[in-house]
Amino acid sequence: MPPRVSTRPETPESAGRPTVWWRRRPVALAGAAVVVATVVGGALAIGGGGKSGGPNPGAGGSPSTAGGAGTSSPGAGPSEGGTGGGPSSSAPGPGGTTGSGGGPGGNGPSASTTRGSGPAAGGGPELVAFASRRFGTPGIYVVAADGTGERLLTPVQGQYQTPVWSPDGTRIAFAADRVDNTDVYVVGADGKGERRLTTDAGEDFDPSWSPDGRRIAFTGRRGGNADLYVVDAEGGGEHRLTDSPDEEFGAAWSPDGGRIAYTRSISSGASAIWVVNPDGKDAHALVSPPGQNLGALWSPDGTRLAFVSTRAGNSDLFVAAADGFGARAVTTDPGDDLSPAWSPDGHRLAYVSQRNADRDIHVVDADGRNDHTVAANRSEEATPVWSPDGLRLAFVSDRDGTRLVYSVAPDGSDLRRLSPGPGPNFDARWKP
Repeated sequence: MPPRVSTRPETPESAGRPTVWWRRRPVALAGAAVVVATVVGGALAIGGGGKSGGPNPGAGGSPSTAGGAGTSSPGAGPSEGGTGGGPSSSAPGPGGTTGSGGGPGGNGPSASTTRGSGPAAGGGPELVAFASRRFGTPGIYVVAADGTGERLLTPVQGQYQTPVWSPDGTRIAFAADRVDNTDVYVVGADGKGERRLTTDAGEDFDPSWSPDGRRIAFTGRRGGNADLYVVDAEGGGEHRLTDSPDEEFGAAWSPDGGRIAYTRSISSGASAIWVVNPDGKDAHALVSPPGQNLGALWSPDGTRLAFVSTRAGNSDLFVAAADGFGARAVTTDPGDDLSPAWSPDGHRLAYVSQRNADRDIHVVDADGRNDHTVAANRSEEATPVWSPDGLRLAFVSDRDGTRLVYSVAPDGSDLRRLSPGPGPNFDARWKP
């Protein structure tokens, strides 16, 4: 029987408190005994990962003892679990679970890394934002691309997830649970001017900026299931994009701002890629079953969509035209591949692959050629994201004992640790 992939928003782990619905962009999929990590988007992104998990912890570098196998709890967002994700073996909804870490990794860079040793290769971007659940001061942080100058932007205590830079790099949207509810916020890159954008009693999460920086799409769980909404970046103007009994999540704006792709869980064990206009009109399917199809990401020029699908039995990366036609597999390995991220030039995809006992970072040409390992270790790597110049990849790994943020060149050289710790940290995003 083909593995099933979670397609439902998940919850971060919150010790001593009720879990809340949370979402990252789905990153979907992995072995039959684990549940999908996300993603968000992100991300799936985006999609997903970074010690991702729902009510249960995600797959870590060594088997987690805090959570079960994740075979019955839905969800999909970062948690205190592991970095990976894989197909759910029962309940819908991307989520992380106890993983099979600890096994031998690949031949990538070792756990010995450097920090603060000068600017990133190629004069990389100025800042990387990430979320942290470190003891005492959880929040949204930024750090220079050479691993120096870490700063906390959000001094208020709470659970923080999915920081996303505005297109002009002046603000960061994020989701936070500061009392008993998750809402979407925006803060300046200097930590000033924080604004709460959503106040509904339901859970709002997984923000995604429009290309012009004026609006933010997000997932809201306000009526028992997840739907998509849009709100002005300055607050107000909120409206609903989807309204169905299905789970809809993972909003991804097209580069021209004219369409929003998302995942729709259309039945038990199946999901599809849909698209809708920013005003909520003309919603229709682009990629339909068989299998689970989720975590759509537009190519930089808007002509293609990358996504994850289980149509062949395990999770692989696919690329289709922007109208959903001509879908073809980019990866075909028996291991599970997930969490695709387009390079800025649209020629390559970074992704997470579980082909050994661990999850590693790979890069492959968009036509499926030149697949190679970029980061592998006796650990779990997750959520690769490209720097704007395409010269670096940031990702999360527990190779040093806790989830921290690293960067590496696309050929696997010059591995650097960016976040000084303590962890766990996740959801790294380069400043545009």
